[in-house]
Amino acid sequence: MSKLAIAGWIISAGGLALWLYGYFSTGHPPMLNWHAFSPWWIADYLPNINSEVGMALMFAGTALTYWPSPRR
Repeated sequence: MSKLAIAGWIISAGGLALWLYGYFSTGHPPMLNWHAFSPWWIADYLPNINSEVGMALMFAGTALTYWPSPRR
């Protein structure tokens, strides 16, 4: 496993922890009004800014795990 994939897993796990914290806590309002332009079942997963940042980190970490390794 490459160092980039390990970093991706760590970032993804941190994003999951932040998303869970944001999902189960009250806090700041979300950056985007998800209820205005997405279905309710998507908007319910992003209730505040913490959950939005956590979801973005999870996607970024997932992209790093599939990044091709440099050929030597």
